[in-house]
Amino acid sequence: MANPKSQSLPAHTSTPAIPVKGQYLGVVTLTMMTAALFFTLRSLPMMAATGLQMVFFNVVTVFAFLIPIALVAAELATTWPKNGVFHWVEEAYGTAWGFTAVWLQWTQSIFGIASILALIAATLSYAFAPQLASNRYFIVAVILVVYWIATAANLRGTKASGMISTVCLSSGVLLPSAVLIIMAIIYVIQGYPIHLNLSLTLDNWLPIQNPEDHLLFFLSFIFGVTGIEVSAGHAREVTNVRHNYPIAVFSAAILGFVVTLLGGLAIAVVLPVRQMDMVSGTIQAIQHLFPTWHLGELLPIAAILVALGAAGQVSTWILGPIKGIWAASQSGIFPAFLQNSNQYGVPRNLLFLQALFMSAVALLILVMPSVTSAFLFLTSLAVVLYCFMYLLLFSAAIRLRYTQPHIPRPYRIPGGRNWGLWIVAGIGFATSLACLFIGMIPPAHIAEIIYAPIMVGALIIMVLIPHGLYRFRRTKA
Repeated sequence: MANPKSQSLPAHTSTPAIPVKGQYLGVVTLTMMTAALFFTLRSLPMMAATGLQMVFFNVVTVFAFLIPIALVAAELATTWPKNGVFHWVEEAYGTAWGFTAVWLQWTQSIFGIASILALIAATLSYAFAPQLASNRYFIVAVILVVYWIATAANLRGTKASGMISTVCLSSGVLLPSAVLIIMAIIYVIQGYPIHLNLSLTLDNWLPIQNPEDHLLFFLSFIFGVTGIEVSAGHAREVTNVRHNYPIAVFSAAILGFVVTLLGGLAIAVVLPVRQMDMVSGTIQAIQHLFPTWHLGELLPIAAILVALGAAGQVSTWILGPIKGIWAASQSGIFPAFLQNSNQYGVPRNLLFLQALFMSAVALLILVMPSVTSAFLFLTSLAVVLYCFMYLLLFSAAIRLRYTQPHIPRPYRIPGGRNWGLWIVAGIGFATSLACLFIGMIPPAHIAEIIYAPIMVGALIIMVLIPHGLYRFRRTKA
């Protein structure tokens, strides 16, 4: 094996295969980067709105979605440690479908990041002017400023991105989560009013009555764990990838599950559902708790930390999926100038193009009925696009077991020759398909006659675009 210190990537190269000197990642950094991809406080208010049913939804999400993704990603990333879903799906179905998979991963990140940035803006407003949380012009302005700053920060490469993720996750997600959970426990112990229905009836724990009303909330649980496989885009930059990648993925999954479940319960205990804001509910709960112990003056600091944590996720998503797009561009799909990289091995022109697309999506908030409806719409659209990508991912894992059985798999999903993979990937495929259809259900205040066709049309267009780009790609003479 080559010595990592002897490998470097010249400036302006167009080959993303080898990381630059000093860009290698250890297991702790990769764990933080992986956790930062899906673990934020963004989905906690929607989880809290389901009451004790969040326990059921969390368990289903973990065993029917998160674990299948983690297991499949661990096998594929250690067997083909290249550029994530692009190479995995390419190995199974060819370059056109590989490009489609990474294209969907990338485009959904644009819509998903917009919803995260809306959270950042709404949360920051609590630091100085809470009434701005519903002001769409303020939201859009913050989205544009934060995203462009994060883009500039990521120009310094994977190691810088990993450092940002580690700092932001620790100070902006884990610390506020710990504060929220601990204060909620003390709140309960001291006998303050509990707004979470604790009755032991079956319908209080399971979505038996009017289950369709809970389907959209279930998407928030699913969306809360999507993206764990994106860290595979950095697999070639991980020291001892065959050992460290599975450890990092599973550590991040466990950390995310435990903290989000406890955080959702904490919010549900403190806030009545009718008063809960679906965008800024986390900081809203902290705002409710702080005055109880005369800590109201600390609210601006808490708001800044929560916003910082969400900004860390944005930063991680900026560089993750674009590496797969960059790898696909080597086959002539994009113009040559989009293949250029800087001295840190970062595809700077693609990053700037991505920032322009993100800015255009942010402007959609100005024409939506409200910030909350925009948040729900962008989340649902991201889920629909992402779920189709997961259909490709799970089916590719099964296909590769049969088309390339001779390739050694450092990590192999347990369970006989193939039946373990069929169970794991089959459950993940079924869950993805179900969530794709759930994503077609419109949020409140959006007409179904308009919403469903928009979702279907967006999915069709986003699948056709990469195929069109690949069909008319530049070919070498």
